[in-house]
Amino acid sequence: MTLQAYQSVRRSTLVEGASPHQLIAMLYDGALSNISIARKHLKEDRGYQMHVHIDKSIAIIQELQASLKDYETNELAGNLFELYSFITATLISANQKKDDESLATCTGLIEILKDAWQAISPEQVAA
Repeated sequence: MTLQAYQSVRRSTLVEGASPHQLIAMLYDGALSNISIARKHLKEDRGYQMHVHIDKSIAIIQELQASLKDYETNELAGNLFELYSFITATLISANQKKDDESLATCTGLIEILKDAWQAISPEQVAA
């Protein structure tokens, strides 16, 4: 079994066994990881690879955004929806302009969201 195949199986196993609370944390981790890789490719002037990882980050943020319920009537969900929209727009702009500062901004925002999410107990999420 190749390393890539092993990692794919391992990732699938982790996702299947994860609680909804853990899945959200994993999505934040995935977005952060892809932005970090994109920043590395930007510094090394590898535009295509940067683009691929920014696209992956955008897809993750859009998945988080799509998971929000009642965002039109729930203030917290509405605020998160707007923040996810801002992050997505900033990632798109960073991709077009090859702007590391914008990528850093997105990293900071996602880290704040991840930290806040991890401060919530899984029982509170289920309620």
